[in-house]
Amino acid sequence: MEDRLRTAKELLDHDDKLSFDEREKLWSLLEYVMSDPKSDLVPGKKKLIEINLGKAAAATRDFVTDILAKYLAEMSKP
Repeated sequence: MEDRLRTAKELLDHDDKLSFDEREKLWSLLEYVMSDPKSDLVPGKKKLIEINLGKAAAATRDFVTDILAKYLAEMSKP
């Protein structure tokens, strides 16, 4: 997961379709969700990530959405 997060950070940092502030906001949201996946706020934070990814390049959007979905699915397993 660390490698995936590092790659997501790199993609965000190099996505010229996003402003610096947008990249930082997305990274902060992603870190929150990954650090506390069972929090009551995760569904809302996940939705904010999806909204903010709307302006991102397709590669960034697809990668971040994919790792987020996989991580949350793994965390929901008993």
